[in-house]
Amino acid sequence: MRLTRAILCLTRPYTSVLSFLSILLPVYVRTNSLGVGVSQAAPLLFISICTFVINDLDDVEKDRINHPERPLPSGEISPNVVVVFYYICLALALFTTRFGVTSDEAAFLYYLILTLSISYGYVVEYLPTIKAPYVAGTSTLPVLILTALFPNEHALYLIAFAVFAFMLGRELCLDVIDRPGDPVSLLHKVDNQRIAIFAFASQGAGLLLISFQIATAVALLVFLTMVVSVALASMFWFWHRQRRVATGLMKVTVYLGLYFLVT
Repeated sequence: MRLTRAILCLTRPYTSVLSFLSILLPVYVRTNSLGVGVSQAAPLLFISICTFVINDLDDVEKDRINHPERPLPSGEISPNVVVVFYYICLALALFTTRFGVTSDEAAFLYYLILTLSISYGYVVEYLPTIKAPYVAGTSTLPVLILTALFPNEHALYLIAFAVFAFMLGRELCLDVIDRPGDPVSLLHKVDNQRIAIFAFASQGAGLLLISFQIATAVALLVFLTMVVSVALASMFWFWHRQRRVATGLMKVTVYLGLYFLVT
């Protein structure tokens, strides 16, 4: 039971499931085939898990400072077990991409996501200044996969820019939280408050881009809920100093944004 809980924690289920749903739901709605949806979404699930697992392996020492409660720094699971789990997920990511994805253009994007994701540790270590835009850019690729699968839906490009803005804001806030254990970069010379203000401005830009997708009363309701989520995140960040709650609400905003991928 303890091992299962540790492995589940390593996979970051809330984010991995979000990656999975970002492909599954749009494909299912457009094709009315759950099998097609699962076959296109499965590679992204395993790629997401690989990303988090290899990141935890690379960041054990940093996590002893920033996240001592995580399975590896806390000693809840051994690195040997984690490495085996990583290679299983990597094999599944490659296998499901090769045999599940029928579009060559989409397959290229899956392999690109995998390459960028498992190379994340080198960016953190040697190019920390670009870490936030790197993550944000990689996070837009699932939407670009949808553009490869459904090339006539040009509105998806606008959503991709919105995803970039949302993820950039969240990653900048996470960088502020994790500064004590992260490598020193140019951003360390910028005041935390200024970074946070820019991060929430980026979130606002994402909302502006999404607003152009409002076509129904339900879409308006979802959009207003996203606005409230960003506003609450701002309140918890600036006034209550509960930064983990704030970044959690930012993730809620991205989950709500899935609606605009299925309409």
